[in-house]
Amino acid sequence: MWIYAWLAVTAIALVIEFCTNEMVSIWFAGGGLVALILSACGVPWMISLPVFIVLSFVLLVSFRKIVMKFLNKGDARTNADSAIGKEFALLSSIEFNKPGTIKINDIVWNVTTEKQGESIAEGTIVKVLSLKGNKYIVESIKK
Repeated sequence: MWIYAWLAVTAIALVIEFCTNEMVSIWFAGGGLVALILSACGVPWMISLPVFIVLSFVLLVSFRKIVMKFLNKGDARTNADSAIGKEFALLSSIEFNKPGTIKINDIVWNVTTEKQGESIAEGTIVKVLSLKGNKYIVESIKK
């Protein structure tokens, strides 16, 4: 009877893992598979249950962080990141503690500069350096 129970635990853990991408239940599938093999070899449930619990926990603690690092390579890029490095004309001036605006793909964005106290006039061509929160960081282009 325990063979079917471990088979069910393994199958349920696999189904849950296929429905998510958090890499949590796959470790229980590994523990369930080992417990299934032990039960098939005639090992009583009093031994296979602790083996399942300990092995699942050890797999989860030992390998989840490594696997998640492998699966989540790099930062997620957004469409807003595509403007970094490009040049745009200021729609409104940048003054101390007052962000200006630029238009990117028909969307008006707030922009500011990293230099404290710098003012950049309306119509000046600026280069986008980075995106911080909901504002682009820009610098004026000297031509």
